Amino acid sequence: MKKILNIIVLFLAVSVVFTGCKKDDKTPVLDITATVNPAWIKAPASDTHFVLVEDSADVVLTNFEWSEVVYEMTNLPFPLYTLQLVFMEVDSVGTHWGESIDVITSSEKIASITYASLNKNILDEIGDDFNPDTILTIGFRVKANVNANNVSSYIDALSDIAPVLVTPYIPAVVGYPFLYVPGGYQGWSPGTAPQVFDFDGDGIYNGYVFFPEGGSLEFKFTNQPDWNGTNYGAGATPGSLNIDPTAGNLEVPEAGGYQLEINTNDLTWNYGEGVQNWGVIGQWLEWSSDIDLIYYPELQELSVTVENIPAAADQRFKFRANDEWTINLGANDPDDGYLIQGGADIPIPDGGTITFKLKFTTPQPSYSWQAK
Repeated sequence: MKKILNIIVLFLAVSVVFTGCKKDDKTPVLDITATVNPAWIKAPASDTHFVLVEDSADVVLTNFEWSEVVYEMTNLPFPLYTLQLVFMEVDSVGTHWGESIDVITSSEKIASITYASLNKNILDEIGDDFNPDTILTIGFRVKANVNANNVSSYIDALSDIAPVLVTPYIPAVVGYPFLYVPGGYQGWSPGTAPQVFDFDGDGIYNGYVFFPEGGSLEFKFTNQPDWNGTNYGAGATPGSLNIDPTAGNLEVPEAGGYQLEINTNDLTWNYGEGVQNWGVIGQWLEWSSDIDLIYYPELQELSVTVENIPAAADQRFKFRANDEWTINLGANDPDDGYLIQGGADIPIPDGGTITFKLKFTTPQPSYSWQAK
């Protein structure tokens, strides 16, 4: 398929860019009769049925391969390719393809996707309330783009959409052993206290707990929603624990959020650097100032709803702490919903009103976002 370039608009844009500049033989040269041959997806074959299974979450599901885009312009830089996921929509107009989601951007003509990452992309769109045997029709396409003196928006090239069938899965809810963290900050009530979790089954518990300004910074760990079980208080030396019911209280140095760790094997505990606030930051904020998240202790998560985010192909976000970049969380590689320090920017191409959530009740910090 060929797409005819908008010659008048493109010619004006290029004329503005190059006016007053010295011409050399490395400047992209526009043929005013130019056409562009978009890439086309060679693999997987259209109408392939992918059955996603959680047991293979981190396994590569398939490799996407596509042809090279051809621009009838000379001296262009190498193009970038973005694999996009498109959902089938049904509305009053009928059945049609909806908005696209950027999945992978690469200079290569091949990209792989895992079971988990595709499943997450689908669940971000449809939620997790569906029949386990649901078969969805989704599509993939390739967007090619070059950066030619700021005229790239005029020479994007979209491939045809290749439809495939997918059966997604609902991730199992994993129940981890946990301890309660009652303290003065929440009324010394074990049953309603935040929790720390033993994600590996090794007797070492981790969790994020926020101690607000103006409240007590003292607390204990307990293994029951009351005081009738094993209670972990202060030991004889800093960082040690004592399970004697009369043991003193533990304490953090100042208000803020802390990643607490307790080792029930050798009765020790520690806390990381205190975080005064978490924020979401992104392209629409010019990566210069963030919007603070609100901590909800009953959910042990932080969230904020942001309105009027512009829709843009390069619209992305991350989380950061203390209004600085020292601690910044981005997407895991591949993107499976978990976050890592310094990870990749997370795409949100549709814009609009979006709720961002940051969670610490999983083996790694995790995130979700939802457009309204």
